[in-house]
Amino acid sequence: MADIYELVLSVDIHADVTDDELAELRWHVGQGPRPGRLPIGTDRYGETYPLGDPDDPDCEWEDAEAEPVFAQRGAARRVGGALVAELAARERPDGWALTVRQELHPDDFYRLRTLLDWLGRCLADTHAGGAGSFVGYTRFHESTEIAPLVLLDGRIRVPEDVRSHTPHWEDTEHWEDTEHWEDTEHWEDTEP
Repeated sequence: MADIYELVLSVDIHADVTDDELAELRWHVGQGPRPGRLPIGTDRYGETYPLGDPDDPDCEWEDAEAEPVFAQRGAARRVGGALVAELAARERPDGWALTVRQELHPDDFYRLRTLLDWLGRCLADTHAGGAGSFVGYTRFHESTEIAPLVLLDGRIRVPEDVRSHTPHWEDTEHWEDTEHWEDTEHWEDTEP
C-alpha cells in the first residue's frame, strides 16, 4: 500500500499578496501555467536522482522539477470522493478564497510545508487569545483519525506526520534553526 494522505484546506487569503505569489498559487491549484519564478519557495527543496551508479564519481544527477501541489482533479485513488482545488476572488472583504482536497504522498510534504508556511502569513487569525482557527486537516488514507491544521499567530500548525517526513525542514526567513521551530510552544502544546 502507498503512503497516501488526504489533505483538506479551506482558507481566506488577504488581498495584499503579490502578483508573483498569486501566479504561483494559481499554478499550484491548476488555474494557470508555471510562472518563471516561484517566490513562495516551493522549488527550494528539489529531489535529485542518480543517472547511473551513485558511487561512480562520474555519475550524473538529475534534479526533478517542482510540481504543483494542489493540481489533482477527478476521482481520488485512495481516499474516495473527488480531488479538487479552487481559488476564487472575494469582493468583500477583498482577497481570495482557497479550498483544496488532495491526495499527497510524503514526498510532497516539503512543498506542502512551504505552501502552508506562506499561507499562514497571508491569513487572518479569526480567534483571539491564542485559541487558533481550524483551517483543515490531514489524514492517512487508512485511518479515521484526522490531524487538524490550526492557524495560530500567523502560522499553520503542521501535524506530526508531516513533521516526521520532513526532518531537514528549514524556514530560515522566520526561525533561526529547526530545533527552535520544532520546539516552539504554540506548535507543540496546541491541542486539536
